[in-house]
Amino acid sequence: MTETVLNPAQAGYLDRFSRGIGKIITLVLALLLAAMVVAIAWQVLARYVLNAPSMYSEEFLRFSLVWLGFIAAGYAFATRSHLNLPLLIEMLPTRGQTFMAFFNALLTLTFGVVLVYGGWSSMTSSGGMMTPMLQIPTAVLQSVVAISGVMIAATQASYILSRLRAAPAIWPILVTAILVLAVIGSGIALLWQSAWMMNAVSDNLEVVSALVLFITFLIFLLMGSPIAIGLAFAGILTLGLQLDLASAFSTVGETMFNGLDSFGFLALPFFILAGNIMNATGLARRLIDFAMLVGGRIPGSLWQANVLANMLFGTLSGSGIAAATAIGGIINPVAREKNYDMAMTTAVNAASAPTGMLIPPSGALIVYSLITGGSASIIALFMAGYMPGLIMGGAVMFVAWRYARRHGYKPEVTSVALGDAMRVFLRAAPSLLLVVIVISGILGGAFTAIEGSGIAVVYSLVLALVYGGLNLSKLFDILVQTAIVSGIILFLISCSTMMSWSMTFASIPDTVGQLLTSISENKYVILLMINVVLLVVGVFMDMSPAMLIFTPIFYPVVTALGVDPVHFGVILVYNLSLGVVTPPVGTVLFVSCSISGEKIGDVLRPFLPIFALQLAGLIVVTFIPAVTMFIPRLFGL
Repeated sequence: MTETVLNPAQAGYLDRFSRGIGKIITLVLALLLAAMVVAIAWQVLARYVLNAPSMYSEEFLRFSLVWLGFIAAGYAFATRSHLNLPLLIEMLPTRGQTFMAFFNALLTLTFGVVLVYGGWSSMTSSGGMMTPMLQIPTAVLQSVVAISGVMIAATQASYILSRLRAAPAIWPILVTAILVLAVIGSGIALLWQSAWMMNAVSDNLEVVSALVLFITFLIFLLMGSPIAIGLAFAGILTLGLQLDLASAFSTVGETMFNGLDSFGFLALPFFILAGNIMNATGLARRLIDFAMLVGGRIPGSLWQANVLANMLFGTLSGSGIAAATAIGGIINPVAREKNYDMAMTTAVNAASAPTGMLIPPSGALIVYSLITGGSASIIALFMAGYMPGLIMGGAVMFVAWRYARRHGYKPEVTSVALGDAMRVFLRAAPSLLLVVIVISGILGGAFTAIEGSGIAVVYSLVLALVYGGLNLSKLFDILVQTAIVSGIILFLISCSTMMSWSMTFASIPDTVGQLLTSISENKYVILLMINVVLLVVGVFMDMSPAMLIFTPIFYPVVTALGVDPVHFGVILVYNLSLGVVTPPVGTVLFVSCSISGEKIGDVLRPFLPIFALQLAGLIVVTFIPAVTMFIPRLFGL
């Protein structure tokens, strides 16, 4: 038993080594993201000022994004930051939780080994190919897949060793987990090669593939495994129905690398970075002051200000969690001081935080555009998100107003001097101007959406320097945090490529489409069914993986029925935005409750009327396309 445990000197050395490696990786991530900001700024300058577009910067940005995604994802496994669903694990006794922790770590370690193998296979098959502009060997670029695999495997091995060091007596549980994984792996290999499975695939390829794909992913989800790992393994096993598993494993490296090799994905880290800079420099406080000025004359003024501030801040961060944290953290102490109902305050903050996922610039809408191959343009989606975002926020404001009237809340502001009002507006104007510059620039054709995200970063940096809210240490932290968050999302996208490829390979979207149209060919009935599915999915799954899984399935169905791709994109994001505040996986609701200290059970009572009205808004958005499409059509998009 003692032989499996490191002595204190060895443990201390490994701890220091791990911390040293971690510092090097974070430095690499910060420098890589900073270089990408410089490159996108140069691209905009070269194209629109010097009138000499640079193809070198575009290629550099594409491959830097791939490296950022894989390296940051590998590091995120060390901090256990990847998305998962631990609900069932938390219900288990301590011994069961330990077993599942080991089992998931072993699964993730196995995937790391698969990445190393797939990355090496893609490197060796690339021959002597070079990139067109920078003339970098393709094998060198693709090596990042293998590097990420090594990082993932190493972090899981380190986690297992640290658990054994902390509690040596649990080593039999680890052995059990290893044996169970070996038995399951062997069973899958034998079953996949059996005559019975081959005949089933030959006779019913689409049905068997769909069952394997979704049952495998569901099992991974219920086990609490990282969602990205579940997506990748589900795709690999489904692909293994038509290829031998060794061949399926060898395709992982190239498929995942190509899944991120898209210039369009650059908008994600850049918009996240711009929002993080704005948040870190204290600009949220200015937005709340402005929101208070606008909503201060309405009963329940703090609640109205909370909604407006979340809508304004959401346009900068594009994150419901960021908005709920930044705005809720400022509103809650004031609300408690003024004796506001804190359960209602928490419900208002949680329900209004996701509005920024619809009101542009929205990362979710960017991801949808990229999944659809640009069929729905980013700027058209941006313009289409305004009205649904206002409907979602307006529903919260209406319920808060009714509640305030019924319980005798008075307006916080009765009159404001013109000079004071102008002062508040001018303080908030630079933050608000960011959205105006980006949207008007894209809409007017001055720059692309991707270049607009770079301009947002540069503008937010300039603003932070002007206000003096940024130093090198804080900037380094912001760069690292942005890289990690971006890496988690990008790795999800990369892993979902395996699932999307296997779905296409097995014609699963066509099969689902035929199933839905066999029930009804009325597009509104189909949309209603899709809404129900997405609402249920949103309760259990975070927005990013849900979009990556269900967009390729439902998109061909609805567009074949004549639904505009832009309209469907907004329906999809609206649905999943509701999911981030609904338990049991409502991350935004949990964050809001943790900030206010309120129990979820107490918050649900005032939250339900808000949710019901937001749900009514979803019905309006779904069945009255003009609500969504009015502004895009007004601008000829």
